[in-house]
Amino acid sequence: MYYCHFFYIKINIMNDSEITDIRPIKEFRQTTLSNYKKSDVKKSLINCISNKKIEESCYWSAELICAGHFIDLWEIILLYTSNYIHLGNPKLPIYINMRFNDFKNILSGGYLDNELKMRNNDKIRKLFAEIICIICFSKKNNTFDYPKIKIDDYNIGLIQHKLEADSIKYGQKIMQKEDPKELFIAINEFAWNISKKIKNAQNAFFWIEWILNFESICNKEKKKKIKLIAARRNMPVSDTSQKEAIWMVWELLLYESKKKSNGIHEIVKSLLNLYCVRFKHSSIRKRKTIIYNAIFLITENINSNIAIYNETDKNIIHNVKEKINIIYKQIKKNEVKPQTDYLFNNSINKNLEKTISKLDKMAKLNMIIRN
Repeated sequence: MYYCHFFYIKINIMNDSEITDIRPIKEFRQTTLSNYKKSDVKKSLINCISNKKIEESCYWSAELICAGHFIDLWEIILLYTSNYIHLGNPKLPIYINMRFNDFKNILSGGYLDNELKMRNNDKIRKLFAEIICIICFSKKNNTFDYPKIKIDDYNIGLIQHKLEADSIKYGQKIMQKEDPKELFIAINEFAWNISKKIKNAQNAFFWIEWILNFESICNKEKKKKIKLIAARRNMPVSDTSQKEAIWMVWELLLYESKKKSNGIHEIVKSLLNLYCVRFKHSSIRKRKTIIYNAIFLITENINSNIAIYNETDKNIIHNVKEKINIIYKQIKKNEVKPQTDYLFNNSINKNLEKTISKLDKMAKLNMIIRN
């Protein structure tokens, strides 16, 4: 027997914005629910965000959500905020990291076996609507200027003019026995340029590109694939990714950020967490703009008084979240509809599963007494 004060079961009524498209997620690999090319939708979303078109931005993000392209949407959010906003809204990474944790909690609450089901979750819809609005409102900045690395830059005899560190102590503070010695000079120069004494972002960018390109240069020269293996560091990634050499860079960024005031260390930690979202080896280069953002935070003077969003924005965000289902109602018109019997049976099964899940969760929290 189940008993709980103030407990009731709410029957979910099928509404006009609930997506009931019968296509499995594998059919949306390169498209969205409305049969747009996924690549075109991503470009349109980025363009609309850049032009502060809130309604259009929410629409294109909803197209990705309805097709289960959550990781693609997060990738856009992570890279856009670091590449186009960065110092325009310096505390934004803390907010994005917080919202990603909310996303993970919703995902682990019953959607791990089928992420596509999250498209009908009201919290998910409002979460992304809020994020998109805040990114639209945030001040945009120039994108980073990535230095070009040449083959000659890997010849120590030809790159002496780039070596400026007055000591090897800057790199030594994080180097471990298992770290690749081939990277020591670059690591030491990078550490020197982000130090409180120097704070030279452009030179730091050069050494980041040097480190990121080292593997590919070696592969071309030696005509065989190699992979740099570093000492194990405690990073928020899977066990198989703990020995990536890029964590040497992040260890230095965290070390230097602790010397800064205005909450810079917390922002850099948030950037690291975002850099590690579903991390794989290809993420190292793909997400380098997040590293650039962290370098800027450490080497530039930051206005810590910039709010993530203001009161006027807050009211608009609230209205957008409350009306977000209007967009999903529009997208629903393009779905492949199931038969009526299938729809009815699916609704019953879904509600039953939710009810059982709620009861079990509440029981674990000692909110329900079982006799």
